[in-house]
Amino acid sequence: MQRRSKSRTIVETLSDEIAAGRYRAPAAFPSVERIVRRFKVAQTTAVRVLDELKRRGLVHSVQGAGTFVKPAASRSIGLMAPAWPGSDYFPALCREVAAVCQANGRPLLYTDTEEYIAEGMRERIATLAKSLIEERVSGIFYHPVDFGVDAPAANGAIVNIFREAGIPVVLIDSDFVLPPEESGCDLVGIDYMLCGWRLGNHVLSRGARRIFFVAPRSNTPQVNVPLHYAGLRQAVAARRGARLSTFEVPVGEEGEAVLAEFLARENPDALICHADIIAAVALKALRAAGRSVPGEVLVTGLGDYSYARLAAPPLTTIRKPVAAIARLAFEVLERRRKYSDAPPMRVSLPAPLVERASTARL
Repeated sequence: MQRRSKSRTIVETLSDEIAAGRYRAPAAFPSVERIVRRFKVAQTTAVRVLDELKRRGLVHSVQGAGTFVKPAASRSIGLMAPAWPGSDYFPALCREVAAVCQANGRPLLYTDTEEYIAEGMRERIATLAKSLIEERVSGIFYHPVDFGVDAPAANGAIVNIFREAGIPVVLIDSDFVLPPEESGCDLVGIDYMLCGWRLGNHVLSRGARRIFFVAPRSNTPQVNVPLHYAGLRQAVAARRGARLSTFEVPVGEEGEAVLAEFLARENPDALICHADIIAAVALKALRAAGRSVPGEVLVTGLGDYSYARLAAPPLTTIRKPVAAIARLAFEVLERRRKYSDAPPMRVSLPAPLVERASTARL
């Protein structure tokens, strides 16, 4: 056990020195003999150290010439996420991740997965992952794809590609397998179940009893939707006389027509929407149907993006702490690079309820 601890300490020391730019071409990386002399360890320990650095993709050996640091292996980080049109979230996420990487002297390589989300996604999106490996990235921030029939297989394939290359992956916002299963990846996001519970208790405290959970219609199960719904269901179950139902709508203009048909046959007094963009569509449909908000129907979203603040009326929602997610994701990735065999971390950051006019007391 002591031997393993010693070799790990040496690996982390040398990894930090690589990151600091100490070993640059054409100078060779320390040999087994130099590691033995410097750290006063056995030759077998020094060999294990070099093997681990190679496994991490930090160094490589050239027959007859020695061991060298791989170009850019120690500094670049990759980000894979879709740039959904009309969403503030992904541009904000990219900005915050880029800022924290820049502050730590780590170049960021961003790849937009949006255009690859289609039939045959698994094969197409894998090319993006392989291009980042060719760039010698030392780690990956990955926001799983949650739309498209191939999404579950594509997410798993991408993570496996990086794992086989020895490149650590930190998931942002959600896992890519349905709860209660877990992928075994590090994850930084928010607690969607707690979000549902808070929103449910909030509208219940305003007198709502006929509550609908409005989720995005998708041809593949979305991981965070059942968590959001489970928290909401827990809150409603504790309140006598309250009833909870679900309704799915397509994201975009088509959703307004679907909601109009829904409002013609249902009389909800609260709509808990899985995202702000869905809530914005719900507000338009309610206005068209002559239903007042919050007088007749309370509406909430999730995210706290620009359209939540600019909506009429302004939207009660849950604020995703994007800057904090980016900072902590960087810290978790650095930890994973140092402790490759540590148990996976699943970190849920506080996501506050932001009360606005869409659920105001009248």
